[in-house]
Amino acid sequence: MKNIKFKKKKRIPAAAVAAACVIATAVIVAAVFVAVKFISDKNKEPDTPVGYTFSTEGFEEISNVKCLNETMAVFTDYSSGKKGLMTLGGAVTEKAEHNEFTVISDTWRNYRYIAKSPLSEYDLLVDAESKTVTSRQYHGLTSPELIPCWSQEARHLAWTDEKGYAGEVKTSDVSLKSGFYPIASSLKDGAKYGYVSHILRLEIALIYENAMDFSEELAAVKKDGKWGYINEKGVTAIPFEFDSCAYADAMDSDCSFSFRNGLAPVCKGGKFGIINNKGETVVDFSFDSILQGENGIYIALKDGKWGLITVDKKFMPVETTVSHSSGNQSGEPVISRGDYTVKTSGSVLNMRKEAYAESDVVAKIPNGTILKVTKAVPGWAYAKYNSFSGWVSAKFLVPAPVTTAAASQADVSTTKNA
Repeated sequence: MKNIKFKKKKRIPAAAVAAACVIATAVIVAAVFVAVKFISDKNKEPDTPVGYTFSTEGFEEISNVKCLNETMAVFTDYSSGKKGLMTLGGAVTEKAEHNEFTVISDTWRNYRYIAKSPLSEYDLLVDAESKTVTSRQYHGLTSPELIPCWSQEARHLAWTDEKGYAGEVKTSDVSLKSGFYPIASSLKDGAKYGYVSHILRLEIALIYENAMDFSEELAAVKKDGKWGYINEKGVTAIPFEFDSCAYADAMDSDCSFSFRNGLAPVCKGGKFGIINNKGETVVDFSFDSILQGENGIYIALKDGKWGLITVDKKFMPVETTVSHSSGNQSGEPVISRGDYTVKTSGSVLNMRKEAYAESDVVAKIPNGTILKVTKAVPGWAYAKYNSFSGWVSAKFLVPAPVTTAAASQADVSTTKNA
């Protein structure tokens, strides 16, 4: 039998074994990581789309912007420190050459906007329609303002001054449209707020620390130091979790903004964002300031730079994405194309950029003017006047007689707006 000889196996160096183990471990870890990431990505919800854009174009020379009212803002020029006016959509209407703007109320809910300007030794009045400073001077109130407060003792709305009760408010004393209006229990600090109807009946109890006007069936109210929104039944529609928007207000007043086009800017944790009327976040809370807006456009501040937020229409509530000029769903008739005569009580008729009452005024048309209407939506008509084109309220138009269709425009002296 043949002897079988076995070869002696060579020993593998320990360093090589260690290196192989490290490589194998790395391969296994990498494989596990890839597998986990694949499964995670497969089950991962898609990223939330950004529903807006933010652009600083045109705001390079602006150092600050604040709301003066529901349609205009005060901006400060970076170089001169002077102030001007712009629409809430960012269009400049008054150059930055004034020192300060303020708000004066001479009667309840009747506000005057005042400019302190180097152009005059007296305060000047601002025209709220054109958002420009006029040459008209303001010399102050002739008597202390009386403000309606709800008298718990008398159970009615009462004129109130710094001394207190000054008589009952009658419906004939004020001219209110149908709706609810915020009122306080007194003029003192710590007063409670609620709402009365246009017939001056208390509709929502005085349980809030502050209250704003209703808009789109919701109103901002303050409770336990936070702002939220209620409906016209006094039921909380959006929880109380927001801070005051005072930073965005020209008077630094404790306030919160109303809903427009189904959206409202709010402040939470010191940062501003925009929510819809369901309380859902549309613009994330990453801005240092966001002003009241118009048509989905908002003046905002981020990282020290001012600019415009433009909300994508698809992120706005469905019922508000319809353009104002495409109909107001009010049931008002649509007038036909043709020639119409402006018929007011002698005042001028405002021609507006878009077909809704808060839109910018582009021209003032004298009573008796003949207009050619080229298109119309419920309640509004589109026409041309001199070099201007825009929308006018159809209720101030009557069909022009055929014999006067080519009549010249009438001239009136009054400047009261229709």
